[in-house]
Amino acid sequence: MAWSGGKDSSVTLSELFKSLLLLKNSKPESLTREIYLTTAQTHLDFVTDPLKQSELIKIKKLIDHHKLPVKIVEVSAPIEKSFMYLVLGRGYPLPKSRMNRWCTERLKIEPSHKEHKAIKPALTVTGVRLSESAERRNNIENRQVSEFFSENEFMPIVNFTLDDVWSYLVREGMAWGDAEALGQLYKEATGECGLRQRKAGSGEKNDDPCGARTGCIICPVVTIDKSSQEFAKHNPWLQSYVGLRNLMIQMYKDPRNKAGRKRDGTVLEYGHGTFTVKARMRLYEAVRQAEQENEELARMHGVEPQKLIYSKELDELIHRQWEEDLRECPWVEDAAEVGRFYETKIKGLQVGYQLVWNYLYDTSEPIEQIKKPDLCQVND
Repeated sequence: MAWSGGKDSSVTLSELFKSLLLLKNSKPESLTREIYLTTAQTHLDFVTDPLKQSELIKIKKLIDHHKLPVKIVEVSAPIEKSFMYLVLGRGYPLPKSRMNRWCTERLKIEPSHKEHKAIKPALTVTGVRLSESAERRNNIENRQVSEFFSENEFMPIVNFTLDDVWSYLVREGMAWGDAEALGQLYKEATGECGLRQRKAGSGEKNDDPCGARTGCIICPVVTIDKSSQEFAKHNPWLQSYVGLRNLMIQMYKDPRNKAGRKRDGTVLEYGHGTFTVKARMRLYEAVRQAEQENEELARMHGVEPQKLIYSKELDELIHRQWEEDLRECPWVEDAAEVGRFYETKIKGLQVGYQLVWNYLYDTSEPIEQIKKPDLCQVND
């Protein structure tokens, strides 16, 4: 079973442990298989990770006390696929949408699949629910072979609504302790956390009370990260990372930070291509500044600082990549200069260009302070 530390996976894991304890007390000879509890370390989930680590200590105590056949495995991506190396080191584009979340693939899915392949489990337990979203419902229904099963997958809370999840945690708690800290985390991420009278079902939304998004502190996919902003109000040492996320997005919107070429030298339009080495260096300094502010505030509040560049090895790898790029593909050092006008392709047409006014030509102001003018199209 994969456990994220969030509400759905915690309810599922709690039920799994309660089932094991029932077997332990009534039919101990049936506990013949080893059970793997996997959890992913992305080095970016600063909201839930501290709670997850403290809950893991309680879970380990439960396993040891009852001598349960459960092994905890923490998976993580190799440093060459870490988010900070790919963005700061290699100049990868930021993931922009749910359809283009290359970070999830590299940081969670690939390491988990690798471990899954090594374990070769007879059964996988998941905490998926039909009411999470229309997309999730379709995904589950397309693979279901019975109400709670798809092939080699058991989905014990598949019919739970959001209210059911929180009602369970309030009434039952978790097999290894109460859910007070988990509830507080969601409360701080939404500003409220009260169970509603109506049952959340097909209309359930991720921004409902108790249903907040929890994830990477600098996630660029969501347009406005309300959860992290709200959480940082209660945990001020994370404020610098909320600001850093916004800065990253603005820097990637600025065409002056794109090389106009791919790493292999393929020429692209102005404002496209690899994030330049100079821009990566500036962003690196912003990351270090945010880390310093995080450390100062964390020490003041008696908590452990959290670093995005989490090891000396990662820091050295980023700097080596800059050196290699400047040596092997110098065209990504900086963006090509353009005049007051430049041509770009017209979206939706195979042939045809539009003449664009370079509104940045006569200014050095940050892009977020400049109002973008209307484009003037010229058909080829």
